[in-house]
Amino acid sequence: MDVSTGKPERIQLPASLGANSLTVSPDGQHVVYTTYEEGAHNDLMYRWEWRTKSPPVRIGNERGFHADPAVSPDGQWVYFAHHPKKGGPPGQHEERANAQLYRVRMDGTALKALTDEPGCHLRPSFRPDGDLVYVHTPCNPNVKTLHLMREGQPASGPLTSGDVNEPVFSPDGKRLVFVERDGADVLLKERTSAERPPRVLHKFRLREGGSVRAQFGTTARELYFQDDENVWRIVGRKVTRLFSMEGVP
Repeated sequence: MDVSTGKPERIQLPASLGANSLTVSPDGQHVVYTTYEEGAHNDLMYRWEWRTKSPPVRIGNERGFHADPAVSPDGQWVYFAHHPKKGGPPGQHEERANAQLYRVRMDGTALKALTDEPGCHLRPSFRPDGDLVYVHTPCNPNVKTLHLMREGQPASGPLTSGDVNEPVFSPDGKRLVFVERDGADVLLKERTSAERPPRVLHKFRLREGGSVRAQFGTTARELYFQDDENVWRIVGRKVTRLFSMEGVP
């Protein structure tokens, strides 16, 4: 979607089974996505120059579980959740198949693990200054914490805890928005200071297993999120439905 016009565009991925997670590079040139591969019996990761429609290139590992890619602000690295041998999504994976945070260059070289501790590490997302926020869970779907990583090293102490997920920083790095489930409700919350508790931006219902995928526009004022098949925009206290996925040609 072009945030200046609100016009959506459908991108047909060259993945026969579709993408289970994806992101777009800061320059808009590459789509990095994960998809299930029969031969690997797992989700592998690919880089695709979507405007030229050239064949996708596998990056990351040739086996194991890959998820939640995030491209660094300089466009040089992909950070992602990974287990090199076993696989399965959070809460459904094989025993001891905890996802750790990894990174790899956009060309597929220099694969490296960044964490090595119990629990799964998920949903990495960048602040403009290069700090990374991610979700950590002891593989309990209702118990998660948000953490920062600086220069490849986890920072001490959680930012917040609960049934939280999908963190994203504003373009100025001053606002951290995340999703928190509260029974049947979903809360979009904003954290601006360690001294003040997060405030609720929006409350709504979401089907079980659904994703909100909150993302900022070009400024810290505009926040976009997906609620099942609909895309919405929040500016201040105003929440506007922009379009349905089914209506995109």
